[in-house]
Amino acid sequence: MTSIAAARTAISGARAAGHERDRMLALQGAMAALADAEHDIEGGSDPGSARAAALANGAVAAFADGCRGGAPYEGLCEYAPDAGTIFAALADEAGPAVVLGSFTGAHIPAGEGGLAAQAPRYLIERMPSASGSLLYRVSALGFGSAATTQVALQAYYLKLPAAGTPGGPGIRVGWREIGNWREGR
Repeated sequence: MTSIAAARTAISGARAAGHERDRMLALQGAMAALADAEHDIEGGSDPGSARAAALANGAVAAFADGCRGGAPYEGLCEYAPDAGTIFAALADEAGPAVVLGSFTGAHIPAGEGGLAAQAPRYLIERMPSASGSLLYRVSALGFGSAATTQVALQAYYLKLPAAGTPGGPGIRVGWREIGNWREGR
């Protein structure tokens, strides 16, 4: 009986460690997506593009309701007071979310084995800001090796005014994990 109890405890511990490893993989993917979105906001791999200009100046026309702007403004969203709208768009595999590296050239391995089931993705919301600076909220979704293991993060990215322009250099001003985010969709 003692041997059976010890074996069950060991198996349960191994399962718990596996689930935690998968969750950490998803968290790291979501963090990578936040960093990629910040690089995108700062001009990405093509600082002269229309997308880079829209993000640098906060061009209202580039940010669509429901995040459904066309090329080159994919994943750019007008502020949504209802977080469920953003979470639904982020979770939609065929939706408007930007896959890591789409505008920056970054790459993260994904696929089988111990890798994430799929590359992380993100959305960028233009937030109301009274200070003359630009404020963006980035929502990112990372995956574990099982596609059902997901971690959602949100961060705020502030671009301070510089030399009479609204969007100078930026800085992340905070981030948080969205607990039970699937229930908010």
